[in-house]
Amino acid sequence: MVKYELNLRDYVRIIRKRKFVIIASFFIFALAAHMYSKSETPVYQSSATVKVEERKTIAGLLTESIIYNPGDVMETQTKIITGFPVIKRAALALGLIKESESQTAISEVIGSLQSQVGTERIGQTNIIKIIVTSGHPKEAMDIAEAIAQAFVEENLSEKNKQARTARQFIEDQLVALAKKLRESEEELKGFGERGESGTLTVFDDADKKMSDLQFQLSTLLQKYTDKHPKIIQIKEQIAELRKQLKGSSGKELNYMRVKRDVEANRKIYDMLRERLEEVKITEAEKVPDVSIIDHALFSDAPTGGRSRIDLFLGGILGLVVGLVLSFLVETMDTSIGTIEDVESVVKLPILGVVPSIPYEEGKTKATFFDKIKRRFFNKRLTEAERSRLCLISHRHPDSPISESFRNLKTNIKLSSTNKMIMITSAGPQEGKTTIISNLGIVCAQDGLKTLLVSADLRRPALVSSFGVPHKPGLTEIITGTASLDDALKNISDCLLGHMDIDEVLKNPGLGYLYLLPSGALPFNPTEILGAKEFDILIAQLRERFDVILFDAPPILPVADASILAPKMDATLLCYEIGRTSRHALIRAKAQLESTKANILGVILNHTNPETEFAEVYPYYYKYKYYTQEKKEDKKKDD
Repeated sequence: MVKYELNLRDYVRIIRKRKFVIIASFFIFALAAHMYSKSETPVYQSSATVKVEERKTIAGLLTESIIYNPGDVMETQTKIITGFPVIKRAALALGLIKESESQTAISEVIGSLQSQVGTERIGQTNIIKIIVTSGHPKEAMDIAEAIAQAFVEENLSEKNKQARTARQFIEDQLVALAKKLRESEEELKGFGERGESGTLTVFDDADKKMSDLQFQLSTLLQKYTDKHPKIIQIKEQIAELRKQLKGSSGKELNYMRVKRDVEANRKIYDMLRERLEEVKITEAEKVPDVSIIDHALFSDAPTGGRSRIDLFLGGILGLVVGLVLSFLVETMDTSIGTIEDVESVVKLPILGVVPSIPYEEGKTKATFFDKIKRRFFNKRLTEAERSRLCLISHRHPDSPISESFRNLKTNIKLSSTNKMIMITSAGPQEGKTTIISNLGIVCAQDGLKTLLVSADLRRPALVSSFGVPHKPGLTEIITGTASLDDALKNISDCLLGHMDIDEVLKNPGLGYLYLLPSGALPFNPTEILGAKEFDILIAQLRERFDVILFDAPPILPVADASILAPKMDATLLCYEIGRTSRHALIRAKAQLESTKANILGVILNHTNPETEFAEVYPYYYKYKYYTQEKKEDKKKDD
C-alpha cells in the first residue's frame, strides 16, 4: 500500500469507507450484551430505611470535646449493618442457620447474605437505606425486614452491654460478700453464746470512747496549744483508757475485730444491693438509638438498570472494536485508497471520476441496505435496472452523473486520429460496460456518429440494455455469415426491442448512436479477435463512424484485451477505488504496455470526488469470464 501521512480527512474517509465494519461490530456487541442480560436470572430488590439517633449525655459531650474521634458515625453504622453480628442475627431470625451448626456452615450462609445486602446513606441525614437483591421478590423483602430488625436489636444489645456487665459484677460481689457476712455474724454470735458478751461490751464501750476522745483532741489542737486545760484533760482521759485497754486479753481484742468486720460487711452489702437495683432499672429502660422508618415492601418487578448498562457498555465496546477493525482492515487492504494514490502508483493521469449511480428510479443515491443487498446477497439485476444504469446519460442528461461522462469525453480529446478507443479493466465488476454505454450516449448527443462495439465475446452485456439481440454480430461478421450492415443496430432496432418510443424520444441523441453486438459466443474468442477479417472490419468502421468504443473483457483474466489493444487508437483503464488491489492494477498496465498499447489514462468509477472514498459498487453481480452464457440467456436471444 502507498505510504502517506494520515490527516483528519483520511480518518474520516477510512471511517466512511469501513462504516459497515463499525456498524456491524456495534450491533453484534450490543446484541450480545442484550442477550447476556436476558439470559441472566431476574433480580428483585427490596429496601427498608432506619434512623440512627445520637443520644448524648452531658458527660459524653464533655468527653467528645476532650478526646478526638476522627470516625464518621453514620459511615460506621452503614458498615455495622452489613457486619457479621447483624447478619448472623437476621439469619437466625429467618431460620437460615442454627446455633448448633458448624462455624463453617454459618460463615457460608452469612457470606452469601452479605453479598446480597447493600447500604446507602440518604443525603446528609441520619437515615440509612438497606437494599437487598435476590432472585425472588419475597425473599428480598424478608431479608431486608429481618436485617432492619436485627440492626435495631443489635444496637439495643450493644447499648445495654455495659449495664449488663455492671449488673453481673455486682451480683457476683453480693454472693461473695453475703458469704463473708454470714461467717462474721456466726463468729460474733459465738461470743454471746459463751456468756462473754457483757464483759466484752465494757471494752467495746471504752474503745468507742477512745475514738471519740482522739477525734476531740485533733479538733482542739487546731485551735489551742498543748498547754490548754481542755487539751490536758482529754489527754489524761485517753491515757486512762489506754491503761484499761492495755490490760485486756486477746479474746477481747478478737471480739472487737469481729464486730467491726460485721458492721463493715453489712454496710458494703447494703450499698451493693442499692446499686444493683439502680442497674436493673437502667437495663430495663430499653430505649434503642435505632428505629425503623420504612419497612420492606414486596415488589414483583425485576430491576432493569443492569440490562440498560450492559447494552450501553456493549454498544460502546462494539464501536471501539469496530474502529480498531476498520483501521486494521484498511492497513491490510492492498487496494488503492485515494485518487492521488492511483496516479502515484500507475503513473497515469485520471481522465474522469464517475460517481455512484443509483440502480432504482427516483433515488438520488444507493442506500446502505441496497449496497448490502447487492454485495452480499448477489441479486442479479433486472433488465429495467440494467437499462437505467447504461442509459442514465440519456434519461437524465442534466444530472451530475451525465456531466461526469461529458468531462471524460473532453479529457479523451477525440479526433480523426483518436477515434477508436477500447475500455477495459484489471478485473470484473468495475463498471466498464456502464461507462462505455454512457460515454457513447454523450458523444452521440454532441452529434458524433458513435458506434458501441460489444467486443466481450465471453460474457456480453452491452447491447442488452438497449433492447437489441446479440445476433447477428461481431462473430458472424468475422466468420462471413453476416455483413456489417446486417449486424449494425440503431434507433429503429431499439424501438423494435424492449425500449418504447417515449423512452427513445425522451431526449435527443440516440439517432447518432449505433450498436455492434457480439454475436454468437465462439469457443475461440481470441482467434476471432486476432483474425485478419477483424482488421478489415476495423478499417471499415474507421471510415463510417466518428467515434468507435470497444467494450473489452478484463485484461488479467483473459487475453482478449491484449489482442485488441494494439489495434486501437487509445486504451482506457476502468478502476474502482477500494475494489481491485494495486498490484492487479499495476499488472494490468504492464500487460497493456507490453502489447504497445496507447494507454491514455484511468477512469475512476463509483467514486465520490469530494471525499475520495470508495463504496460498494451496486450494479454488478459476480461472474467468471471463463464461463459461457446460461442456456436460458441463449434461448432468449434466439
